[in-house]
Formats: sequence, structure tokens, C-alpha cells
Amino acid sequence: MVYVCHNCAAIFQERMPEVKRLSLWELILNDTEFKFPNYSHEKMTLQDCWRSYDNRSEQETVRALLRKMSVDIVEQEENYEKTQFCGISLYAPSPKRNLDLAPKRFIGNANGKFIPLAKEEQLKLMQEHCRKINTNKVVAYCHYCVKGPKLGGKQAKHLASLLFDTQE
Repeated sequence: MVYVCHNCAAIFQERMPEVKRLSLWELILNDTEFKFPNYSHEKMTLQDCWRSYDNRSEQETVRALLRKMSVDIVEQEENYEKTQFCGISLYAPSPKRNLDLAPKRFIGNANGKFIPLAKEEQLKLMQEHCRKINTNKVVAYCHYCVKGPKLGGKQAKHLASLLFDTQE
């Protein structure tokens, strides 16, 4: 199964563990004909995603892709398996289908997450998060992780928009 969506990956991981999961990023990294854009060693903070905290292969692949694009990666203290971030999505109820289809991820491993907060509190939390980021540009491989830093005042880009040099 080739995925971009971390929810879908979690569902397959729980429902069909025998199915090999491969992120789109891994396919691109292994494509010898892919033309990588050059970002001339621009510094960008990498935002890892809580929904993918246990997927070291994807996390390493994302970093390898950024290096191939000549991005100077700025790591956060809460990265890889330590990340607790997924934009404002963790401050709203989890979709019922996620709870039903991947209860280990979205119930058992989600202690303190998916707690609804008012928009004002979400904004405040995203601004606080962004104050810890030392670059203006943030790159993420989750659409929730792009929306959060944007809300908090950073110039956030999805990895796909960097790879395909698109306007977001």
C-alpha cells in the first residue's frame, strides 16, 4: 500500500499488518529519474508529525528528500518519536472512523490528545509552538502540520509543494 495519509497508514497497520506499507516519499526517493528542485541550502525547520511518530523509515526518508533538495534541515527538540505535534487536529475530536478503524493509535496511544479547545486557545497554542521555531520556513509532510504553523505565523510548506515546486 502506497500512502501519503498517516490516518490511512495507521488503519492499515492495525487492520492489515501483513500488507507492506510504503510512503509516497520512499517511492520518490528511490526514483532515479526524479528531478529534485534545488533550494540552495535554505534553512527550514522540519515538523515531524505525531500521527507518524513510530514510522522511522518515513521520517528518515523525508530528511533524505530534503537533503536531495539542498535544504538545510533545522531539527526541533521534539522530533522523531518525541513529537507531540499535529497542528490543531489534536485540539478537536478525532473522526469516529479513525477511532473505530485504528483504536490502538487514536485511543490507546492518544492520551491527552483530541481534546476540543476553542479557536482562540488553538491559535494561542500554535503561536506558542511557533515561538520555539527559529526559522521562518517550516516544512511538514502532514497537511495538519502545515496548517498549524501557518496559523501560528510561520511560512509553512508541505513536502509535496517543495518537491513539485508548486504554489501553495
